[in-house]
Amino acid sequence: MTRDSPDMAHALKLLASGQSLKDASKEAGFSSPKVLAGRLYDLAEQVKAEKLRGAKPVGAKAGVKRTAGAATRRRASSGKTLSLIAYSDGASIGNPGQAGCGALLVDEAGEVLLEDYKYLGRATNNVAEYEGAILALKLASDLGAGKVELRVDSELLANQIMGRYKVKSSNLAGLYENLKEMTKLFDDFSVTRIGREENKQADRLANLAVSSRKRR
Repeated sequence: MTRDSPDMAHALKLLASGQSLKDASKEAGFSSPKVLAGRLYDLAEQVKAEKLRGAKPVGAKAGVKRTAGAATRRRASSGKTLSLIAYSDGASIGNPGQAGCGALLVDEAGEVLLEDYKYLGRATNNVAEYEGAILALKLASDLGAGKVELRVDSELLANQIMGRYKVKSSNLAGLYENLKEMTKLFDDFSVTRIGREENKQADRLANLAVSSRKRR
């Protein structure tokens, strides 16, 4: 493998296994992490375009897996409510600093249905955490979920959503109200705080958003 012929498929496998953008770009033959991040962004945009056209999604090779159609509507053919687990995370290089968020949706069997990320520009880590949760619920709503369990590793976020902590920061007040409104989109909503080790995939997406430095 040479720098003149980077292997995108190999890079995606490396990223999925948890390697950093820097290491994956080097091993897969990209000239820099920035180049790989740009390619990932382009693939994500391709997935979005395919979805809007009603075509089949690009799939796992794009690094942003999407599903669409009757199988992901709120009421499946069996009449059961679509139940999802949503993982979200935020990242900020500096506090405040360059920030991003990521979200991952899985079904009850643990199969990844969709993952996405968003670059936020300059923001605090807490803002990024909220933006990640909002992104997760938006994706869940787009898929037609009726029941959603949101899993986050932020103690502040989890306790504020559950009403245990008051929202004192003016930077978070609007995001809190937005998030609370979004929870009403589902027949059944709950939030669970998990350890960072259980949230590695959402963390990877959040950091990918920061690395990409491109607004979605």
